Amino acid sequence: MLKFNNTSEIEPLEGILGQERAIEAMEKGLKIDNPAYNMYLAGDSGTGKTTYAMSALNKYAAKKGSHKDWCYVYNFENNREPLIIGLEKGLGKIFKKDIEKLIETLLDELRDAFESEDFEIGKNQLIEEYEIEKDALLKKIKKYAEEKGFKLKNSKVGMVFMPIEENKEDEEAEDDYADEEFYKVKRELENAAIQVVYKIRDLEDAAKEALLELEEEIAKYVIDPHIDGLIEKYNGYEKVKMYLNNMRDDILEYVYLFYMDEEELKDKYDREHFMKYKVNLFVDNGIDRENFKAPVIVEINPSPANLFGKAEYDYYNGNVKTDFTKLIPGAVHKANGGYLVLYVDQLLRYPLSWDMLKRAIQSRQISVDTQTSIKPENMPIDIKVILIGTNYMYNLLYNNDDDFSKYFKIFVDFDNEMDKNENNEDGIARFIAYQCEKNKLKHFTYDAVGEVIKFSTRLCGDKYKLSTQFNKIMEIIVEGDACAQIRNAEYVDKYDVQNAILERKKRLNRIENKMDESLENGFTLIETKGSRVGVINGLSVLSTGEYSFGRPSRITVTTSPGNKGIVNIEREVNMSGPIHNKGVLILGGYLAETFAQDFPLSLNANICFEQNYGGVDGDSATGAELYALLSSLSKIPLKQSIAATGSMNQKGEIQVVGGISEKIEGFYSTCKKQGLNGNQGVIIPKNNSRNLVLSDEVTEAIETGKFTIYTVERVEEAMEILMDVKFDEVKRLVIERLRGFNELQSPSKK
Repeated sequence: MLKFNNTSEIEPLEGILGQERAIEAMEKGLKIDNPAYNMYLAGDSGTGKTTYAMSALNKYAAKKGSHKDWCYVYNFENNREPLIIGLEKGLGKIFKKDIEKLIETLLDELRDAFESEDFEIGKNQLIEEYEIEKDALLKKIKKYAEEKGFKLKNSKVGMVFMPIEENKEDEEAEDDYADEEFYKVKRELENAAIQVVYKIRDLEDAAKEALLELEEEIAKYVIDPHIDGLIEKYNGYEKVKMYLNNMRDDILEYVYLFYMDEEELKDKYDREHFMKYKVNLFVDNGIDRENFKAPVIVEINPSPANLFGKAEYDYYNGNVKTDFTKLIPGAVHKANGGYLVLYVDQLLRYPLSWDMLKRAIQSRQISVDTQTSIKPENMPIDIKVILIGTNYMYNLLYNNDDDFSKYFKIFVDFDNEMDKNENNEDGIARFIAYQCEKNKLKHFTYDAVGEVIKFSTRLCGDKYKLSTQFNKIMEIIVEGDACAQIRNAEYVDKYDVQNAILERKKRLNRIENKMDESLENGFTLIETKGSRVGVINGLSVLSTGEYSFGRPSRITVTTSPGNKGIVNIEREVNMSGPIHNKGVLILGGYLAETFAQDFPLSLNANICFEQNYGGVDGDSATGAELYALLSSLSKIPLKQSIAATGSMNQKGEIQVVGGISEKIEGFYSTCKKQGLNGNQGVIIPKNNSRNLVLSDEVTEAIETGKFTIYTVERVEEAMEILMDVKFDEVKRLVIERLRGFNELQSPSKK
């Protein structure tokens, strides 16, 4: 690192460190404006992928301005299919207020207009003209009837004609009624009366029509200036103009509702009529008038309703009712014109959401699934979806979902490690400076930063790499600050960082302590001194959540004549995983090629991890198993002071294994408890040398000769270290033993 006294003297890190490949992929994906180029961000937890993604998205969102406000309005042509209107961002709220103000204004002005003196005069004039013409028709029929000797009477059944002379005696009247001429005249009058009734009805219809025309004329006089003003204001939006024209026609048709008193509007259907003139500001992107950046929406619970919206309901006597004003947007609607961030593990909890999302990306439109009789118009969408998940989930989707690769073409892979170089070490120092400034922590000294870098290297298990799991590094920063506060120091020093790491270990190593107690009490049989035939200390790594530690395991091998071959006892009782089974089978291949080229290989060999009650997997013990097997066959004892780890192939080459530092420290701890004598150590693959990131105590023990690390490339090297015998001698003894087994199995010996 560059020299500094403490991190307050250096520039804090802005951005992400050690993810150049991921940054390049992210930038490429954000620049491509294509609906198929959505992105999948993969990487381990804590690598900063979410933080970086949000930073990058907000940066691009500030440059992008294609997003809009969206409103749902009433469809006057089909009330079951509400219309959606897209407006320039910030204009949606204005449009909503304009329509509200329009209706309020029309309610006042139309009520005033229809209560005015001019309207009453015009209305009364029409009614008077109707009454005059009606009276003229009635007088005319009445006069005609009188001329014929009848008088006109109105009854519940209509016009009735009665003879004028009603004082004749009954007999004379009956003679008159019987007169044929009398009935002829009466029928004539009745027919004339029917014609008058029809004419009166025509007059009434004409009067109503004239009254409606008068109402419409006055209504237009009031309405048109306001509607025309809004049409001019929203001249660039054809859908708004169509909506306003349809609204004008609807208001004119139901204008009587606008001048009714509240008491007159008792019918709920009349009251709900005005709901048609509301605007549902569905998506408002004009909330922040000073910053019109594109939306960046993160949905942590992507249920179908949360992603694609829903409709609220009202209940009337057990019936469900909804309308366009009760439509609520989902995350996809809100992210329209911008970016939608989803976590894959949460998204796949809702298979329907995943299917609907793919359909939306494909069709580039989305609606609201109301599950009712209304069907809102689809919203056209322009959206980029960013999925955040693991590499495992990426492979799962890629291999099992044919649509995934069609719609998520940009893979952004965040690495969990970076090269250990001066630039990245400086970057960690600047990261610490940034976190100290941001979270009001004590700054770190140069040596304290060095301890954090060492911790980062250990997380990688590679002394030439640094970890990018900054969440774990952040834990040490926070806890180091706490340690410095306890001792009331001005800065966090290396001892605070070391103490924080030690305290973290104490919180997590309960199982390790229990196993140490078992070893100390003699319950676990491990020897770190002397020699044994067919017995070796193998090394394994145990994990308990986020904490891993190394532990020696005694491996024993017994051999005898027979044809069973190499028997993996763990496999026989279903306690061995497939990788370990493979490693044991490799032993047979190595034995056959190295020792049994002149005769058939026949033996019984039983391999066992002693005191193993939790199962075993992995191939890191393959080398140790072979060393114990060759010891059992050759009868040459193995040093119990030297443990071994390393995978191997059939050609006898030793291959790298994981958790090498934990394994070495685990055996060192065991040797320390039983007494260090300077002869103890560990055999590891040579290619694992770069993975040694050991504790200060173990490093010091190695430097002072109290503990030794042996690196080997082949089985033969390890055997000579463990036996202090040349491998040629071991080979001679093994061949001799195997040949004897074969002879015992030959037919002549049976």
